[in-house]
Amino acid sequence: MSSRFPLIAIAVAAALPTVASAVDFSYSGFSTAAYSQTDTDLADVGYSSQPDSIDKGGSFEIDSKLGLQVTAKFDEMFSATVQGVAYTDLTGDWEPHLDWAYVRVQATQSTSLRAGYLRAPTFMYSDSVFVGYANVWVRPPLEVYNLSPVYQLLGVDATYRAQFGNVIVSVNPYFGEGEVKLGTGELEVSEWLGLATTVNYGSFQARIGYSRPKIDASSLSIGPMTDALLAIPASMCGGCASVAEKLTIDGARIENFNIGVQYDDGANFIASEFGEARSDQGGYLLPDRRAAYATYGRRFGNLMPYATIAGLRRQEALSTNAIPAGGALGALNTTVNDLIRTAGANDQDSYSLGVRYELPSFSIVRGAVVKFQYDHIDADGRGNLNNVQPGFDGKVNMFSASFDFIF
Repeated sequence: MSSRFPLIAIAVAAALPTVASAVDFSYSGFSTAAYSQTDTDLADVGYSSQPDSIDKGGSFEIDSKLGLQVTAKFDEMFSATVQGVAYTDLTGDWEPHLDWAYVRVQATQSTSLRAGYLRAPTFMYSDSVFVGYANVWVRPPLEVYNLSPVYQLLGVDATYRAQFGNVIVSVNPYFGEGEVKLGTGELEVSEWLGLATTVNYGSFQARIGYSRPKIDASSLSIGPMTDALLAIPASMCGGCASVAEKLTIDGARIENFNIGVQYDDGANFIASEFGEARSDQGGYLLPDRRAAYATYGRRFGNLMPYATIAGLRRQEALSTNAIPAGGALGALNTTVNDLIRTAGANDQDSYSLGVRYELPSFSIVRGAVVKFQYDHIDADGRGNLNNVQPGFDGKVNMFSASFDFIF
């Protein structure tokens, strides 16, 4: 991945005060110990393309995390933050990662600038998705949070906050590049431009976000197949070139749109998000998708039962008749259609019931919760699942338990 933005970070860091005695260091941390298990070995539940996810054998790794954040405050204007998190990434390995590493300039009372490794605010809970204590669920609804596999941004952002009476508005533009290693290869993006706007009024929050990353290079590309399709004369297959375009994701631009609302008055908790991902090419591997969820929880002292309904809909066809099914191209037709059926997410609905219990703080632990959650998933074909095997009937029941704390 190219590295234009570290130069910006170095330039900002060079402006920081150099008097070590004036630096104020602070730290915080979070952890989740979780176990999840389903009732089938014919499909796995997890994040996009994870080779080993949650199945009938159960998993302690998929939802378990350990994070530590250190901030150095030089004065009222300059600070730097580093956050490392150990978690199971999209390759299936549980290992430490550098999650945040940025310098911040508080330019004015209402405007701040950051440069370095950041979390792109693609979704309403992108910043806190790793912090189980801060979230209601054991894991965020995957129908929405699997719409974008790339979440870490190497670049710059700005945040402007303004207050109008009891209304607080926050505007967050950002630009940079990113990459992520998947179980099936590596995905790189560039020219990642986005904007998130949040409005808070008392117990109510509304948020809207838009981003447009460009995929520059990817080992997910299936060059030999697309080359073969492009080499076929139009007289033999008039639609082969268009099929090749829908199988090519290098150079694709993806539009991510998200809108979310939250209401939390201390007794009632309501959260809902709608997300959409659209691609200008490579639609068979990166199909256009729409997803949404709604959660309601009710607090009774330290206990909060909650329920969530979520859904995902694929907007791209699951097969093509552009390649002749018979004759010399029959085998190619079968290969391409098998790939289309197994690539990208398909329609899925999920229904979740859970309970969250707040524990008293102790020692260095500032807060802790225990959660139990049941999910029922109805998938069409492979749905939003991983490692789907022949004979899968589209139904999964999953049980999860977690212990989350912050320190």
